[in-house]
Amino acid sequence: MKLRRASNQSTIVLGKELGRGGEGAVYPVIGAPDVVAKIYLKPPAALKIEKLRSMARRASPALLRVAAWPVDVLADESGAVRGFIMPKVSAREDVHQLYSPKSRRRAFPNVDFRFVVRAATNIARAFAQVHAVGNVIGDVNHGNALVGRDGTVVLIDCDSFQVRDGARVFTCDVGVPLFTAPELTGQSFRGLKRTANHDAFGLAVLLFHLLYIGRHPFAGKHASGEMPIERAIAESRFAYGENAAHFGMTPPPGTLKLGAFGPRIALLFELAFVAPSETPRPTASQWIEALQNLERDLAACQNAAAHYHPQSAGRCCWCEHEQNTGMRVFGRALAEAAALGTAKIVRLWDAITAVRKPEQALPIEAPPDGDVAVANDALGPVPRAVLIAILAGLGILSIFAQPAGTPLFSLLYFLSAGGLLFRWAKLGWRGGRRELERAALQARERFIEVVEQWNQVCADDRFDKLYQQLDELKAQLLELPKLREARVKALAEEAARVQLDRFLSMFRIESARLPEVTPQEIAMLASFDFDSADDVLRQGVNMKGLVSKAAAQQLLAWAVACERRFSFDAARGADPDDVREIDHILGAQQEQLLASMRKGHEELQQLSESIIAERGQARRALAQARSTLAAAEKEIA
Repeated sequence: MKLRRASNQSTIVLGKELGRGGEGAVYPVIGAPDVVAKIYLKPPAALKIEKLRSMARRASPALLRVAAWPVDVLADESGAVRGFIMPKVSAREDVHQLYSPKSRRRAFPNVDFRFVVRAATNIARAFAQVHAVGNVIGDVNHGNALVGRDGTVVLIDCDSFQVRDGARVFTCDVGVPLFTAPELTGQSFRGLKRTANHDAFGLAVLLFHLLYIGRHPFAGKHASGEMPIERAIAESRFAYGENAAHFGMTPPPGTLKLGAFGPRIALLFELAFVAPSETPRPTASQWIEALQNLERDLAACQNAAAHYHPQSAGRCCWCEHEQNTGMRVFGRALAEAAALGTAKIVRLWDAITAVRKPEQALPIEAPPDGDVAVANDALGPVPRAVLIAILAGLGILSIFAQPAGTPLFSLLYFLSAGGLLFRWAKLGWRGGRRELERAALQARERFIEVVEQWNQVCADDRFDKLYQQLDELKAQLLELPKLREARVKALAEEAARVQLDRFLSMFRIESARLPEVTPQEIAMLASFDFDSADDVLRQGVNMKGLVSKAAAQQLLAWAVACERRFSFDAARGADPDDVREIDHILGAQQEQLLASMRKGHEELQQLSESIIAERGQARRALAQARSTLAAAEKEIA
């Protein structure tokens, strides 16, 4: 079949078929290595031809950077349009290969989370570029985005996009329910005009798959049992959102929390999956900004070289996920996994034991209250001026009465004066003692207060508790080599099962011909970590509620058929990759324990200095209070 380009009528020659889909096949163009040709299996309808011509006219450098956009129309010798030319897309993988750890290790074995975030940002950029010129993707799904080794993204199947040419709109007549906005549920796609806000829902689903290890945001467990994803979408039952419990939804086991990547990312997903309203969903541009900020916030994990996590979160979400699931999330089976043993522990433990332990301080018993009492004079103090005035008056009276010749008054004067002087001296002595008693009472109260403070300092056991915790961490570290030995031994003993699991994991559900299993059910299974024949045989009982009965039966029969093709190789023993996997997981645990011990060592040093300083201050206060009390009691005596 001879084909001509509509733009210049030049003839092209096709090479060997590169790939085939349900609508057409893709061929290289001889002599034009930068483009390929898509040839439809059936001649396209007139409306489709008009759409292709419009797209070719409106191709721009900006669109061609992010999409396999038609650049020219191809016609046969009779003039009938048979296909189109588009930029060649090479060395790329479907975006869903980047989702889960299993597929990522095959397609992108050396990438970390920074790469995932960058790819997610580039998907948002591609959407933003399509929307910028008035177009809508419409049929959003994880099959129309390809990711390169450098993280760049190209959209494919662009001939299905909704395209605007002036006032005319060529609609997208297909769609995948799992990526379709809830307000479009149940509607026919043919002739349906969609908006960028509808695309925003599908974009958010794509991004959720990427960031949250392949999970679908609406695939979860419902309190009443079965909850198909399509129904959950239609009823806005976001399984990870703040209102998930209100909708009776819980996420699948072993999943990340929505806030794992910060409040901004969590908020955008909440807004994207909330019930439809007049408020638009987050745009592609908003996602670009948020994802760029997330990538800038990513920091290397101190415990695992392949882990990058939000620095603002404070701790590594991937380490926590690996501990909870036992599954390595990023990177190959690491040959550089930390060696297990006592080498790294000895020096650190020596430093911990070298920390000065606060000397033992014994509590003391506070003296009982009431040993010192202030004397109470019923008459009260007589002012000194009053006594002087009385004595002076009596003396004057005695002088003037003396000429009368009677000594009686003089006798009375001296007796009264003596009595008053005695009373004055007695009252003065009692007033001085009372002041001393008050001072002694205050000194005793202060001493009792300081004794209570001293006893509190003596009861401080924070140092001993922290030391005990560090000792327990050391015990866990010393157990790791034994744990590794036991696991490797178990691998060797279960070599047949391990080989079988590895063999069955090569049979992918998405690649199998299973007529009874719908794409929606495949996505639901993937959200619960079912993606191979191995998963079906090992946990097939958990498929109940995820797929129909007919689909479950077909999946089980297919997995059993795959198992029959297996033959055990006794000479292989334990798989080296599995041993390295054990080393990686245990090495990461060792680094976490060591990090906790280093932090505990610093805290122990600070605690030692703090307690010693507090006890020294309390001891000085106690000595001063005791000395003050002794002096006051001595004054009274």
